[in-house]
Amino acid sequence: MSLLDRYSDFVQERGKKTKVALVGAGQMGQGIVTQINKMLDTDLVLIVDKNEDKLDMARSKYNQNNDITISTNLDSLDDQDLDIVIEATGTPSSGAEVAFKVLNRNINLILLNVETEATIGLALNREAEKNNTIVTVGDGDEPVAAVELFNFAREISLDVIAIGKGKNNPFDVFKTPMDLEKEAKEKKMNPYMLTSFVDGSKTMIEMAALANYLDFDIDIDGMHGPNSTYDELNSIFIPKTSGGILENTNVVDFAFGVAPGVFAIVYSEDDYVNYEMEYLKMGKGPYWTLYRPYHLTSLEIPRTIMKLMVEKETQLSAKKWNVEVVAYSKKDLKAGTNLGSIGGENIYGKAMRVENSKNLAPLGIAENNILNSEVKKGEPIEIENIDITDNQLYKYWLSQNS
Repeated sequence: MSLLDRYSDFVQERGKKTKVALVGAGQMGQGIVTQINKMLDTDLVLIVDKNEDKLDMARSKYNQNNDITISTNLDSLDDQDLDIVIEATGTPSSGAEVAFKVLNRNINLILLNVETEATIGLALNREAEKNNTIVTVGDGDEPVAAVELFNFAREISLDVIAIGKGKNNPFDVFKTPMDLEKEAKEKKMNPYMLTSFVDGSKTMIEMAALANYLDFDIDIDGMHGPNSTYDELNSIFIPKTSGGILENTNVVDFAFGVAPGVFAIVYSEDDYVNYEMEYLKMGKGPYWTLYRPYHLTSLEIPRTIMKLMVEKETQLSAKKWNVEVVAYSKKDLKAGTNLGSIGGENIYGKAMRVENSKNLAPLGIAENNILNSEVKKGEPIEIENIDITDNQLYKYWLSQNS
């Protein structure tokens, strides 16, 4: 039976539709509204965003429920009877506030906000467990698409050596929204979102989240990020002893030239399995590439809603904390500077092994906080260099570290 059929049966047996709220009506949020509008067994009852124009645009895309509420105030979540809240702002501080509100009311949380997951994912996992709720990164982002490849490989008894994502174009860690304003306008994107792709922060965040869920690591700080074709992946992301670039296995990484999509490099020591794989046109073993050449971002969220309600399991939520995304400076910064947002003028992120990131500020924690001393261009920002706002994000982060 398909997931859609199982979900329909679940709703009929329960006797009421799934009630969903959305926080964040930007580019991803608009896609979510459009998709939920097509779900017969799901009601979108609330949309929250600070921008009234975006709220009106989102509201116009939803015609299932005339009683839908739109609001600029996050406290509107407190007034609703909900099964699921989807957080799609891309801002860790917002993700933390929403998580605190909903997980402690036994409401499930879908994060189309991997920035929050990569900052406090382990703390949110603990919070959800404590309250018998579920927190999960949504389908459509590369981490969950990669997890599907990982599960497939393990279910057919293949060992996963490395796993990761493709990248469209080389990083320029010092790019700013102003540099990319014209390109963002042409692509109908928020320039800050585009900058987070170009400066590499988004890739670092996504792969950190994947590693911390799978209990994988990174081979080197910043990852390798080689240029590759699909046919070359299984000769690159393999141990050095076999001619590849890896000192370690069970790692996450990324490659330029195979985007969009996700890949897993798998291994079998069994001669017959390798014969079968070659016969099935999978190339030459004993290392093989599994590849999914797409991920559909917000358009896949209906699957997350259905799986959450029917299977009652997370798709991705940190189990370990092996990789931290550290804030680096894009230019010489003076004391008193507001570091601004991820994908902004002042900071970019670099994935680091946790043992190498001690005393350094996570990118999500640095966001929108104030420097108290100078930092040179290209240097990591230390925790003691910033005055951290005592908000819910910081409280979760302290809890996670303890």
